[in-house]
Amino acid sequence: MRKLLFVLFLLQGLYAGLQAQSLTHYYYNWYTYFGTAGINKHWSVPFDVQFRMRDGISTKGQIMMRGGLQYMPNKKTGYLVGYAHIPTYSPALDAYQPEHRIFEQFIYKMEKPGVFNMTHRARLEQRWSGQKTRTGNNGDLKLTDWKYGNRARYFNRTLFPVKKEKEPTGFYVALQNELFMNLWGSEINDKFIDQNRFLIAPGYSVKPNLKVEVGYMNHYQQFASGDKAMNHIVHFSVIHEFML
Repeated sequence: MRKLLFVLFLLQGLYAGLQAQSLTHYYYNWYTYFGTAGINKHWSVPFDVQFRMRDGISTKGQIMMRGGLQYMPNKKTGYLVGYAHIPTYSPALDAYQPEHRIFEQFIYKMEKPGVFNMTHRARLEQRWSGQKTRTGNNGDLKLTDWKYGNRARYFNRTLFPVKKEKEPTGFYVALQNELFMNLWGSEINDKFIDQNRFLIAPGYSVKPNLKVEVGYMNHYQQFASGDKAMNHIVHFSVIHEFML
C-alpha cells in the first residue's frame, strides 16, 4: 500500500512536470502558518496565513488570510465552512487586486499506524475577484468591477514516518497534491483545469501538536488568457494545533 501511494504521487508530479516544458517559469517562496484552535472534541477553528513572495521576500506577491468553523463528529470525518481574503499583487497596476471567498469542505482521514497518515479533502469555493483599473488624467486607481466564479478542489496529503531501526522518530515525509477545477461559467477563469499543486516536504514534529516543514512545490497554472505557468516554490510551513 505504501509503495502504491508513493507511485501515485510520483506520477502526479511527473505529469505536472511534463506540462512545464512549454510554460513560463517563475520562482517563489511561500511562508505559511496553519493553525487549528480547538474549542472542544468536536468543534474547532482552523485558520492559516500565507505570504507568497516571488524571488524570496524581495518582490510583492500574494497574501492569504483564511479561517473557518469545523465540526468533526468523529476522528475520521470533518465538515467546515469558511471565508478567505486574498490580495494579489499586480505588477502592471503596481497594486493589490482583492479577492473574497466563501468555501465549504469535507475531509476524510485514513491511517495505518506506523506506516502512513492520509487526509482527503474536497472543497467548493464561491469567489469574488475585484478588478482595478487606472482612470482619469492622473491615472487614479479605482475598483471598477467584480467577477464571480465557482471552483472545486480535491486535495490529498499523506505523511510517511521516518524510522530508525524500526523505531519511529520525529521526522516524516509529506506528499500532497491538489487539483483545482473551475465550474459552470466562471467569470474569473473559463478554463476547466485552473491549477495543480504537487508538494514533497520533509517535516519534523517538534511536539505532538507542532510540526515544521520545508519542501518543494511544483505549481501548474492555466490563466483565463490562455497563458500557462509553472511556479517552482520553496515551501515553508508551521502546523500548530492548540486548545482555546
